[in-house]
Amino acid sequence: MPELHLSLRWRDRHVRVALAAAIVFGALAYPVVSLVVAERLTKPYRRPLASSPAVFDVNYEDVTFPSALDAVPLRGWFLPVAGSDRVVVINHGRNSNRTGDDGQLVPHAEALVERGYNVLLFDFRAHGESGGVRYTLGAAEQRDVLGAVAFLKARGFGADRTGFWAHSMGAATVLLTAPALNEVRAIVADSSFARLDDLLAEELPRASGLPRFFNPPILFLAKELFGVDTTVVNPVDAVSALPPGSLFIIHAEADGLIPVDHARRIAAAAGPAVHDLWIFPGGRHDRVSAAAPDRYRERVLAFFDAKLPVVEGAPTPGMPSGRPHPG
Repeated sequence: MPELHLSLRWRDRHVRVALAAAIVFGALAYPVVSLVVAERLTKPYRRPLASSPAVFDVNYEDVTFPSALDAVPLRGWFLPVAGSDRVVVINHGRNSNRTGDDGQLVPHAEALVERGYNVLLFDFRAHGESGGVRYTLGAAEQRDVLGAVAFLKARGFGADRTGFWAHSMGAATVLLTAPALNEVRAIVADSSFARLDDLLAEELPRASGLPRFFNPPILFLAKELFGVDTTVVNPVDAVSALPPGSLFIIHAEADGLIPVDHARRIAAAAGPAVHDLWIFPGGRHDRVSAAAPDRYRERVLAFFDAKLPVVEGAPTPGMPSGRPHPG
């Protein structure tokens, strides 16, 4: 019997030590793992450019301009159309660039040029060939949009003759910038989220592979160490500032990344600013253009034609000062 008591005490001691070690390990691992994930999730994948306007024999110019406020160098292409005072800015999504993941944004630009629109495609900060190290899913990227507007203004394009064709994170960014874009009359927002916190509550565990209770420390560290404050990235709170009829919302019903409810919430908040809400049956995230290319392009171009009509006799901006690439 004494041997049994001794054995039990020895076993209990080992259990207590093991539990204490597990608690200490967990206490240390929780913040360390959260820090590693926060650091990785705020650095985008630098996807190489997948295409070029030269594929469509379209003249274009390599351009570089600074973002507003923090002057991050942003690189892109400007596609000029002689005699046109209309311009559309194409904005890509997260982990993409000015060409799109597989080059799908370049045909959009070519279609706009054929329709008589000047076009600006550029890489958001920390994407493509632009400067910067981290992205903020729309918070700091608003400065990039304002930098693009300033670049176009310097070229002679008025805000009321400027449109945006924006995708996913790019769409959310443009909508967040709405209070500063009150003269803009045409925004296509394809696959935007409404509130980033709501999206991350579901998406962050999938992206990180960690249980949901890791969300708070990951988001806290992303804010405090890397300046990514997800609480202020809420397009749904900004869209009421847009002019009436200036917003065309597109979303796939089966979007597995950003649920379609986000589009409906944005439309409800925007109210009279909504020109149209197109919920495409089926489809994937930001891929309505691939599922129904002809219908998608014609609906978007018809929207821009209605909001940015040709004005006879209107003064037109001068040609780009840089050296254009031959088509």
